[in-house]
Amino acid sequence: MTNDNRNLRPHEPSAAAFSQALAAGDPQEVKALIALGADLHYRLDEGYDALVNAVHGRNVFLDERLIDLLQVLIDHGAELSNVTSYGESGLRVLSRLGRFDAVRLLLNAGADESQLEWTPLIKSVALGTLDEVQALLAAGAPLEDRDRWSRTAWLVALQVGDLGKATLLRDSGADMDAVGRCGTPPLFYPIQCRRTNVLRWLLDLAFDVERTDEFGATALIEAVEQGHDEGVELLLQAGAAVDREHHGGTALGAARSRRMVIRLLDANANPRYLSSEGRRALVGLPADADESLLDGVTADEFLRVRGRRFGASNPERMDERFWLGMIRSGITGYQANERFKGPSSFRGQPVWCAQRFGQSTTLLPDGRVVQIAGEHEDHYDPDFCIYNDVFVHDPDGTIHVYGYPPHVFPPTDFHTATLIGDAIYIVGSLGYSTQRMHGRTPVYRLDTQSWRIRPVQASGTDPGWINGHRATQLSIHEIRVSEGRVLTLEGDEEKQSGNVGAFVLDIERGVWRKLPA
Repeated sequence: MTNDNRNLRPHEPSAAAFSQALAAGDPQEVKALIALGADLHYRLDEGYDALVNAVHGRNVFLDERLIDLLQVLIDHGAELSNVTSYGESGLRVLSRLGRFDAVRLLLNAGADESQLEWTPLIKSVALGTLDEVQALLAAGAPLEDRDRWSRTAWLVALQVGDLGKATLLRDSGADMDAVGRCGTPPLFYPIQCRRTNVLRWLLDLAFDVERTDEFGATALIEAVEQGHDEGVELLLQAGAAVDREHHGGTALGAARSRRMVIRLLDANANPRYLSSEGRRALVGLPADADESLLDGVTADEFLRVRGRRFGASNPERMDERFWLGMIRSGITGYQANERFKGPSSFRGQPVWCAQRFGQSTTLLPDGRVVQIAGEHEDHYDPDFCIYNDVFVHDPDGTIHVYGYPPHVFPPTDFHTATLIGDAIYIVGSLGYSTQRMHGRTPVYRLDTQSWRIRPVQASGTDPGWINGHRATQLSIHEIRVSEGRVLTLEGDEEKQSGNVGAFVLDIERGVWRKLPA
């Protein structure tokens, strides 16, 4: 880092502190720091300066204060044309993000327009009028020339959200299948800039909703990542595949709001792809872990229930302050142990933790959300633990923890949880290797009134020791199980294979059957 170790006057902000304020985007705070002597001409590593830091670090496209922030920098003489070692500049970043109002402001203030590599046609589409675009087209302006971000005038029109310009370019012969940098398809551009009218228009023109960029992302995944609710709705109505995989996940894995998670689940998204952030949002907690939500828990409370404790009855209410704090904070067992300066897990029990893999999440009709069991960390980690508890989140934010004896409900992970009537049916498990019963599918019934758990006995042909599968309700008494992995024992060797076919559990008759291929 440069320009941050000079001799500062008392109370003069450092370059690092000033850059953080710029990234936060508050014009008044930035103005106050400049008044205190903040160096507007600092350079950090790789050439990052005030303007570049001001357009990074938050969702700039939705930032209503951006223009005011940039005006503060302009008024105080900030450098407007610096380019980092990565080829970034304020102009280039804002152009990529579709903040053409901010691009116009910087250009009017003297920023170097050549950085954008715009043709006259692209500039007119981004900043000009329909008449100007029409005049350039009539004069033979090339349609397929590209800018710094490999966008044609057509793609820029989709970002701008001007249907008049987009229609004119289409009718003039623009390549409607053109893609931008990284193979970004046309549908992505109105999604990124929340141009719902343009997205609807493209879908009406039968643009392919499953077309991917070069990384394999679809328009639906892009809309979820952007938090564009209206775009998600339009794409689902257009038949977008909700479970299309991308880097081992789906659109559901990118959802970070409760509304988005519920909409995708309603569209039959596979719940096993729900991320920890999505689960937290679903139960009404901040998507990101927040250690401060453990404030108020004492070291004595931590030490008293630091490790996992099984319930003594079916169920036992176990609303320990440390456990509730861990659910709300979402931090790891290691982080909790560091916070409370506890003993090493290498020499004792794993730290009780609510950040889990293979934990199911079920919404009840009355607004409660139920989370069941799951594991923390991998088997080689000292805080590895598979749990057998149940969290119940009330709509008002109250959380209850229920524990069970392990002979009533063994530690369970990567199961499914299907709500039928007043009960949740827990099917399958990975579990501890020493507790697996190969050739048999574990099924348990959780009563959502009493929170009692009991095993469900079923005859017939079941999938075996299955985990990571999918379960869907077929009828008021049938659950369909498909996909997933099955563990078998051949001699002394355990093997894992993909589940072949689908199975149906009739909970009324207590019978499994395999569906014909």
